Amino acid sequence: MKYENSQSRSLTLLVGLVMAFVSVTASAQGSDPMVGTWKLDLAHSTYSPGPAPKSQTIVIAGTDQARKLTVDLTPATGDPVHWEVSGAAGTDLKVVGKNPNADTYVFTRVNATTLEAQYKLAGKPTIKQTAVVSADGKMLTVTGTGTDSQGRTVHNVAMYDK
Repeated sequence: MKYENSQSRSLTLLVGLVMAFVSVTASAQGSDPMVGTWKLDLAHSTYSPGPAPKSQTIVIAGTDQARKLTVDLTPATGDPVHWEVSGAAGTDLKVVGKNPNADTYVFTRVNATTLEAQYKLAGKPTIKQTAVVSADGKMLTVTGTGTDSQGRTVHNVAMYDK
């Protein structure tokens, strides 16, 4: 009888551990660290050429198969800017709203914490961005390089807090 109880407890413990592992694994696979609302941290960001915007908020939603990206930016001068894209990774997505450097946008997943995006204007690449989420999931670093719509060489490193 003691042997059966011991075996039964071991089996129950094993089943419990397997279920916990499956639950944690499913949860980890279902959570994308990119998803969320990100606010620009001006103090830790650099813009070349400047000037830096007054503020910027990025909202990332969905999955790589149905991603939605919404950008609200208040430039150093001029009117606020709003633009968004939605669609699947690897395809040219139409920019809806006002983005002076892009009328289409294509993104690819590099790994669990990194996305790359290419802005295009009239089919020509302009700015390429690499977005990386920190290990703790609280900071997003977006490095942008290329040539803007005015022909200027761009190298921006924008830091965002979740």
